[in-house]
Amino acid sequence: MSPLVARLVFIIGLVIVAALLAVTRKAWVPAVGHAFPSTWRIAKITVAEARRRRVIQAVVVLVVLILFSMTFFSYLSPAEQARMYISSGLGAITVFGILLAIFVAAFLIPHDIESRTIYAILAKPVRRFEFVLGKYLGALIILAVIVAVMTAVLVLVLVIQDHLVKDLPESAFKPNLEGVIFAAVMSYFALAVLTALIILISTIASTTMTVICAFIIWVVGSLQSTIHDLAEHASGTSQLLLLIIYHIIPKLENFDFRHEASNYLPLSWIGGLQAVVYGIGYTIVVLILASIFFNDRQV
Repeated sequence: MSPLVARLVFIIGLVIVAALLAVTRKAWVPAVGHAFPSTWRIAKITVAEARRRRVIQAVVVLVVLILFSMTFFSYLSPAEQARMYISSGLGAITVFGILLAIFVAAFLIPHDIESRTIYAILAKPVRRFEFVLGKYLGALIILAVIVAVMTAVLVLVLVIQDHLVKDLPESAFKPNLEGVIFAAVMSYFALAVLTALIILISTIASTTMTVICAFIIWVVGSLQSTIHDLAEHASGTSQLLLLIIYHIIPKLENFDFRHEASNYLPLSWIGGLQAVVYGIGYTIVVLILASIFFNDRQV
């Protein structure tokens, strides 16, 4: 499919979705208005519980120290320093963000079930899908704060280094703050998609199995183009299995713009928008399934 046709299909899809939302607004607007207060209360409780976990704070401090430690690589040229800071910094944000997403989301629902706090919550006028959405919203807030802090530190490191080397003759240090922020935002959307899928798994599996599945999804989702290439050269059952994996596992690599940011390449705003819309659609489907599975679960 050519890029022009892909964009045309993308635009038509957006128009169809907007039209469906407008036509069905009388059905979903009242439901959203009724569910939001309960969902928001559960989200605030989730954030409050996460603040008491010292592990999350320790990991954030560790990442901040790692980002600041990169300033000691003074033996590199200014241009090499800039690329190294951006690539390594965004890589640290992505890796530690995914690790935190896995270990935060995997324990949200199972922890409430094991501690029996879920009975007190569901005894109130809270529907099960509101509980799932509240947990997801709380996880998104936690990850947003963590990614924002790490991104701010990386930007600060780049600004400080730019100030230190700007007086050097023929300095080639380029912070590329726009690319860094864009790549960090896209990494956050990847975390949002992965978090929704982890919550879905946690409604039907144990905590240990959820963590294992999350790591597998992370690896496979980052290699979707490779899986697609393998499927094109495979046949029979192998090809069918690879195609199922390709279409079911989220394409996390679509959210990875570290290469463009670190090599000062033009930012693909259309590609970023397509990835975000894909992520939103995927997340909605996953959360609907999570609500259905959790509704049928005996707790």
